[in-house]
Amino acid sequence: MTQSTLSSGPCCEVNKLIVQVTGNGHPDTQRLAFYEHDSLKRLDALTDSDRPETLTGEYLLNSALHVWAWSNTFKHRLWLEIASVDGAPIRVPLPEVSITPRQFDGQWNQIIPVVPFVALPGVNSTHDNGTPVLCRAGFIYVFLNGRVWRELEVRVDDERTTYHDVDFNEYRMGDEIEPRSRLATGQALEDIWLPSSWNNLPVAPQLCFSEIQLSGPRLRCLENDSALRRQRCQSPNLRSSLATFERLFHNKPDGTAMLEAFGALNAHDKVRPQAAADAHVSWLNYDTHAFPVSRVAPQRARQPGYEWLLDQPARYLCDLSGQFPVRALSEAHAHVTRSERGETAYQATSLETGAWAHWIGELCTPQLGDELWHEQPEVPDVLHRARQRNLYGVMLQDPHYRLRHLHTRVNDQQNLLQLCAARASRHAHHASALLVQQLVVPSTLGGGINPLHKQLNALKLQGRIDVNRFTASGERQQLWRSLEMSQALLSECLTTRRTQQTLADHLSLEGFDYVAALHFVSQLFASLATRPSQTDPLAVNGEVGDAVTGLSKSGSDPSDGQRLIQHIANDETHPLHRMLWPALESQDTNAPYVQSAVPDINSGDGLFRPNALLAAVSCEVIDPKQLNTLDAYLLAGLVESGSLNNTLTGTLKAAAAALGNLFENLQGSVDTAERAVQAARNIPISTTSPAPVVNLTQQKRAVAQLRSMLPGGFGALHFLTHQEARNKNLYIFGLTDLPKIPERLRRPSLDYRSASDISMVEPQHYRNGGDLHPNTIVIAMPREHRVAQLVSSVNQRVNAAWQENMAEQEKVRGNAIQQAVKHQQALKSEWMYKALNSTPFAAMVGMLEVWNLRNELEAWDNTTREKGKLRTFGGAGGAAVDLLIAMEALTVKLAGSQSILAAANKTLFVIPKAFSTQVLGAKFAQRLVNKITASLLAKITAGSIFVGLNLYDAWYAHQWGDDAKWGHLLMAAGGLTGIASTMTVGGATLLGLGPLGWITLIFVSIGLSLVYWLGSTPIEDWLSAGPFGPNADRAPHLQSPEPAFYYLVSLIADIRITVERNPEYTVPAYSEHYNPVPKYVREADTRIRIESNLPGLLTGPGDLSTKASCALMMVRRFQTRFDGSPRVETQLYPETKPITYRRTINGLEIFIVTPWERYAETARSNDAVSAHIEWQVRAQLTLSDGDSSWVFPAPKPKDPTPFNSTHAAPNFKEVGQLYWADETTHKARGDK
Repeated sequence: MTQSTLSSGPCCEVNKLIVQVTGNGHPDTQRLAFYEHDSLKRLDALTDSDRPETLTGEYLLNSALHVWAWSNTFKHRLWLEIASVDGAPIRVPLPEVSITPRQFDGQWNQIIPVVPFVALPGVNSTHDNGTPVLCRAGFIYVFLNGRVWRELEVRVDDERTTYHDVDFNEYRMGDEIEPRSRLATGQALEDIWLPSSWNNLPVAPQLCFSEIQLSGPRLRCLENDSALRRQRCQSPNLRSSLATFERLFHNKPDGTAMLEAFGALNAHDKVRPQAAADAHVSWLNYDTHAFPVSRVAPQRARQPGYEWLLDQPARYLCDLSGQFPVRALSEAHAHVTRSERGETAYQATSLETGAWAHWIGELCTPQLGDELWHEQPEVPDVLHRARQRNLYGVMLQDPHYRLRHLHTRVNDQQNLLQLCAARASRHAHHASALLVQQLVVPSTLGGGINPLHKQLNALKLQGRIDVNRFTASGERQQLWRSLEMSQALLSECLTTRRTQQTLADHLSLEGFDYVAALHFVSQLFASLATRPSQTDPLAVNGEVGDAVTGLSKSGSDPSDGQRLIQHIANDETHPLHRMLWPALESQDTNAPYVQSAVPDINSGDGLFRPNALLAAVSCEVIDPKQLNTLDAYLLAGLVESGSLNNTLTGTLKAAAAALGNLFENLQGSVDTAERAVQAARNIPISTTSPAPVVNLTQQKRAVAQLRSMLPGGFGALHFLTHQEARNKNLYIFGLTDLPKIPERLRRPSLDYRSASDISMVEPQHYRNGGDLHPNTIVIAMPREHRVAQLVSSVNQRVNAAWQENMAEQEKVRGNAIQQAVKHQQALKSEWMYKALNSTPFAAMVGMLEVWNLRNELEAWDNTTREKGKLRTFGGAGGAAVDLLIAMEALTVKLAGSQSILAAANKTLFVIPKAFSTQVLGAKFAQRLVNKITASLLAKITAGSIFVGLNLYDAWYAHQWGDDAKWGHLLMAAGGLTGIASTMTVGGATLLGLGPLGWITLIFVSIGLSLVYWLGSTPIEDWLSAGPFGPNADRAPHLQSPEPAFYYLVSLIADIRITVERNPEYTVPAYSEHYNPVPKYVREADTRIRIESNLPGLLTGPGDLSTKASCALMMVRRFQTRFDGSPRVETQLYPETKPITYRRTINGLEIFIVTPWERYAETARSNDAVSAHIEWQVRAQLTLSDGDSSWVFPAPKPKDPTPFNSTHAAPNFKEVGQLYWADETTHKARGDK
């Protein structure tokens, strides 16, 4: 005998049957027993002849060997017996047995008692696979050879988790399975015996965990369809040996290491950290092989209801001390405290959403402590006995738990977004900060460069932090990432076949359990349908900006969840599509619904069964005894509370409201997802368009689903052409009894109001849809149907309420649109000189000084309001002196010494040379002008005033943080140089200017350029001196919340006035009944547009009215009698009454007739060379909100002048009138 033929067992051991059961300390609740091959007669003598052996040691797999003397002639069967609570044991067959040689490590016949685990990941990262924890309460199914081998109920209490067998064979009727509930009668087990190897061949039992007891049709479907069974179940490698366990698990990350590595991940991680990568490799071994329970982290008993409220439930379960809630609450409190100080806006911190929400809620509304975050009792490890017995675990999946967990987390994160918005709104300057964040912080707006973004430089770091703090932008960005991650995880979970088949488990139930399962899926869709930007109440523009970094996070692209919903809804082959919608070919949507008399057959695949839904909600009251699932209990509570009722379902039975809400969830989610995906493809889908893009197949599918679920209410609903519907006098949804469109939502091109009759002119298709093409497909039902009558009644009530509201607004508003006339434009000129020291130059200087004086006088009020009276008088005085000097120079050039003003060059007194030498020294005394004239004194005075004014302006600019101060300082230096040039005897000159003169000219020119280029804009002034700026002490009027917000809104309002030719103007304007543009509108040759951003900025309650006045101004040019230069005369005419006006989305359009013939003769009279007519426009926008009113345009930020009665009337003789917009100052960009 060779060495290779020797066995590893005792010497000369032959004809033995050996079955290895891993672990030790096995109770007799599970045991092996022999039965006759063709009967259930137990062979007690053979069974009791077992001679068990216990294997322990460093090099042996801890296990028990059951050894029987055996012969291959025996035809007996080996069965697994499970103790029952009612006497007779539950029996399940094992494969055929034969003689087996003893092995050193793993035996040929091996049974492994397993403890089922599930992975419990968090919601912070896609790389979080989850650490193994015990299964929650539910059911475990074991399939062997394609049939249900064992069904066990999992029961959990505070001390342990036990498993109770169902005598499944008692419920079999041949190939059928009884539809009734199956009771678990097995005694409590600590583990589940499963065959892992038999006759030296691997046994691959298929296992799955389910929250519910699977229905008979579902189990039959899984038994008959091996492909579905593979998708639903797992087949871990159970074959055990010491060498295998050493290779797979020794010195590899265990459950505790996985918990720490996965728990450290968050949504900000782009790459999996090394610790998490190592844990992931180890996790894959746990997922595919049986593993020692000793490698699992210590843990407490499962509490799913509590776990669903946590982002990291595994951290709670694996914390035996009970301190996890306290630590989570403390970390959240520290984070919120730092956030309130503006210190944590950019930290990527993983917080428990519930604990975070607790402290944000405390800031909004202090309340009693939340018991959820109290210290939990310290408990022992529930796996202590399993570790002592050297048991092994298997990892199963619990997709329904994952779905429910992610759904709860998404809802909580969305609620926390609302809480953060509420908290931010409690800051005094929240409104101003929100405008800055939405309109100044983003570098791009609407796909283009944001011109306001560069103004952000006016804010220092603390101001930017305050903007973030008052808008909760840091918290919201973090929540956006968390919410996006949770939705991505939920979407990813729904794409897996195992999750889809788990949903099929629930959708194969009967009665109200089936309704609840379908309703839960609709809630999942609703959780995925909206992006964070659509949930965030402060993300009006779909972005959340960071004022410190200047970066913005956009949420415009469709999410993974929206793409998934859109794919499921449009792919008829998708498993979930067939579970949620009926097949379109099953009914004719072009005719009323005919309910099938044949009941739906539950084939166990979860396909949509409308008759089963209808039967389930036909009862008046939901019977609690018929509820078997958590979803059913939750939905029944919503139904009984009336939370799901609406106008249409209020007349139906109570349970039918669940179907109505189910339809709303599904269809609303599909519509939202469809719009997001189409928008990304640049497909126009605007609902305000007269012909929006409609997916007719999708609409038919939705109608088919609705009327199959609620045939009593919507069975008569069907598609047909518009012409057919009118011929049959049907009620057309969306057209019949349509309430009048609210004024601010109406298409602007169709909302005319006559100046004489301001009643609203409705376009034809708003009244009855008469302009629809006869072949347009519509949805209709008989008018006498109760649903049609109910909808019609609702529409009529809404219309009546709207008309009453509109009448009240018109009464309060009064004559909101007033007509007016236009005023002369301010003349502007440029100074460019081709020659110096010439008569034309002197005349030009005189003209400029006149212009300078005029500007000073015109800006008198504005300068007084901003800089004070001293600066105003100084500027006017300086300009007057400059004018006198210029007139003197011009008269000398033209009239020589004969002019009165030329007398200013006569010497007034002479400075003694000895005095100047004593004071300045001989060198400088030689260059000093010693003959002092009146002209010289005037130049010195003017220069001094110029220097003083520029020094004051430099100081004033410095106070406001305006870099124009450098230009003013340079001009002051130029003024000092000019004074020195005046007081010294000139040397060589160039073009009449000496060296100091040229230096003066260069300094002043550069200074003027710097003032122009470096001067701050009004928005920069607001940012610098407003509530977030470093120069807040300069503008006390900008420190109060409402005035600060008012000034900011006015700056961003961008009021624009355009006078243009009416594009609808026709000559002659015949009355055309088919033309939607009224005849009197087409008669107007001029259109005046008054537009602003206010309607978009102020979308809350309040009434925005526009007061506009128009006047005609005649401009005529005459030939003068002296030098031939033209003389311009203007003449204002009384206010002109417009023909009509029209409200637009952005403002108001005024239609007016320009009376060319009336003024033609006047224009040609009085020898006028040329004449033309100009429209003068004055506009004032008023926002009324209760007792307060805001008038736009507001003054510039430096001007604190409040609005009063003196600003109520327009002044056509003034351009830039305070609180009034005009066609010159507020000329629309792009107009010539």
